[in-house]
Amino acid sequence: MTTVLIVDACKPSLVMTSEIFKDKMSGTIVDVAQSGKETLEYLNDKKPDLCVIDFDLPDVDGPALVEAMRKVFQGPILMTAYPERMVEEAVSDHLFAFNDASAWVSKPIKSEELEQKIDKFLLDGYRLGKRFASDMETQLVGKAAGRGKRAPKASGRIINLSLGGAKVKLEGALKVKKSQELTLTLALPVADPRKGGSRVAAGETKIKATIAWTNTSQGELGLKFLRLTEVQKRGLENFFRDKQPV
Repeated sequence: MTTVLIVDACKPSLVMTSEIFKDKMSGTIVDVAQSGKETLEYLNDKKPDLCVIDFDLPDVDGPALVEAMRKVFQGPILMTAYPERMVEEAVSDHLFAFNDASAWVSKPIKSEELEQKIDKFLLDGYRLGKRFASDMETQLVGKAAGRGKRAPKASGRIINLSLGGAKVKLEGALKVKKSQELTLTLALPVADPRKGGSRVAAGETKIKATIAWTNTSQGELGLKFLRLTEVQKRGLENFFRDKQPV
């Protein structure tokens, strides 16, 4: 059975959004919260199928809450807000790398608009993270098969990249299989280009990943990142800012 968490400090909005879900998907369990604190406490114990959060909460704004939620919740997050320039700027600055939260729903909520997002991100499973074009060189290093064995490694080029993973074109042979863990090495900029910083590489950073899929005939791998540090996340976001989504 589908469970949805709705976060809004305005009770009429909570009721309206709840009714849209109940009308569209009979039997949906709707849980509610009215602050960022309540939301994070809820997610420590439960994992709903989708969250809908309001931009304007008593203790936190929507983008900051989304960032905190991503650390403990991997499902789709939709955001509601009254159309204002401040909202558009905040989304552009902080949520541009995500397909779900960046496609925010205008208040007063229209059932058709919210239902389209429900179809896309919950029912159809549309990718949550945006992918960005890349031509960055990388090196992949797997785990050694045993003591005294050399770890398998190969160079490659990243075709596209997101906060969740990467598509890599190998330049040499690498014997790997799905779900195998390896390390991706790449260089990320340390400065935000919007703030006049130079795009200086931060040197090599190593990201642990698992293989999501392989295409042996094309020499390509799909990688899912296991964990990003805050520095790596910011570096990726800086890299994305002048790239085109694919």
